Amino acid sequence: MAEITITEEDAKTVQELIELARHLKVGGYLGIFTGMTANGDSLLEHIASDKATIRGAALAEAALDPIKNMDPNNLPKVRHNMVYLIGPLLEALAKTDPKAAPKVSMFGALKYLGDPGVQKGLGFLLTLAKNLGQAMDEYEAK
Repeated sequence: MAEITITEEDAKTVQELIELARHLKVGGYLGIFTGMTANGDSLLEHIASDKATIRGAALAEAALDPIKNMDPNNLPKVRHNMVYLIGPLLEALAKTDPKAAPKVSMFGALKYLGDPGVQKGLGFLLTLAKNLGQAMDEYEAK
């Protein structure tokens, strides 16, 4: 049998793999990846035959494309903003029944403007609209 020489770099690589496996196990992903590798052929057949999965993958790829090309310095800001936006958005969705939303006239909208929550939400949306407009003028797909 051939002798195996393990360098210090090899040992570090093995240590990194062990740490990765621990993180995958703690996160609950190790079992998923194990199942995927054990049943890869049937998984691929299922994915290939499921139109909703294919459509979802196409949309996900389109959404991820700008992220792949994003300036890495912007990622922490985007992540932070997503955490602090999506959480409240989900809470608001849980509290809001779309079928029970009232129709609001122009004067009814003016009444809503007196509410501090509406003011904060509109302030965010208007700031987002301003930044979106600027980004739309400057953005080039890569």
